[in-house]
Amino acid sequence: MSEILHAWAVAPAAVGACCLAADRARVRPPEVAASVLMLLAMLDAAVFGVVATVWWTVLLLIGAVALAVRRRPRQRRTPRVPALMTVHTTLGMVVMGALQLGMVSHTSPSSHAHGLALAPVLVGVAAAYVALSLETMRRMPTRLDRAQIGAMAASVVLMAAATV
Repeated sequence: MSEILHAWAVAPAAVGACCLAADRARVRPPEVAASVLMLLAMLDAAVFGVVATVWWTVLLLIGAVALAVRRRPRQRRTPRVPALMTVHTTLGMVVMGALQLGMVSHTSPSSHAHGLALAPVLVGVAAAYVALSLETMRRMPTRLDRAQIGAMAASVVLMAAATV
């Protein structure tokens, strides 16, 4: 069942990437690259399995840091991308990476429990991210931004359900 949920989580991620790429009013290559990276990581982990999930997680974390550095507030220029959108995207990359690791440890035949179970922690993190997503959607002025954020939140919900 978790494999099916993981595969279904790719669909909202693809919708979110398309919404971001379709926003011609504000071309945002760093955010599009982050969205494509998340989509590739999810697609590979759900369907192909070419790259180990831990390496996708490393790439997602590097991408999150790079996006945060690229979109840091500058003193003299006002960024075209709202800071809340950058925070949402970078946290989304971190949450997706953690959820992918959680799904691997959940489905691994050699996994056995020692100490704290990871699934409840990941579900809590996903719930906090969804709450942030709802607040971010409320504050975004354009429909494409709200659709992209909602698609990312839906993808996180499906991935969190796959970890349980």
